[in-house]
Amino acid sequence: MEERELKNNYIFALVKLFLFLLIFCFLTEIGRSFIREFRATKGLSFNVFILSTLITFAFYIFIFDLGNFYKKLQKFFFRSRFFSCLFPSGLILFAAGYFFLPKIFNFSVKGDIFVFAGTFSLIAHLIYVSRVTRGDSFVSIVNYFFIFSIFFLLNLILFGFYLRIIFDFDLGKVLFSGIQNGTELIRYVFLRSFK
Repeated sequence: MEERELKNNYIFALVKLFLFLLIFCFLTEIGRSFIREFRATKGLSFNVFILSTLITFAFYIFIFDLGNFYKKLQKFFFRSRFFSCLFPSGLILFAAGYFFLPKIFNFSVKGDIFVFAGTFSLIAHLIYVSRVTRGDSFVSIVNYFFIFSIFFLLNLILFGFYLRIIFDFDLGKVLFSGIQNGTELIRYVFLRSFK
């Protein structure tokens, strides 16, 4: 009985690995399309995005690991582990803060600060998701790649909505171009594999 269960786990893991490879093609192309649109959108500074990403990693590595703090923040807003991984509470708080604080206190928020805070929150959330979903066996590692790629894609889309609050960021163009190019990439890989 245990042997059959183990065999089923490996078969299911191989199916997830195949699905991950398909999702990864879309993820790669949507990510490339996202960066192209980010650079093309007026007012968005790609340097601020990169700087915020590097500072977040440096902060986690050299200064203070925000893992426990971020985990408590996520649990405060979301009881479910799924929703905790799906929705970055920091990004939602910054977006809500942009709407309400300037109106209440009558001040404006610079676009670079908005991008920096959103990127910091996004990267912190992705670090949290990677820690929550990672595994140590073959089956759990395949599961980790599969689940993390889905959460990464969904969080990238949420970040696109976040950017639309201030900037004229065309998320529809990003998704359309990414899905179209992802389909072409899958077709190319499939044809090259069976030649």
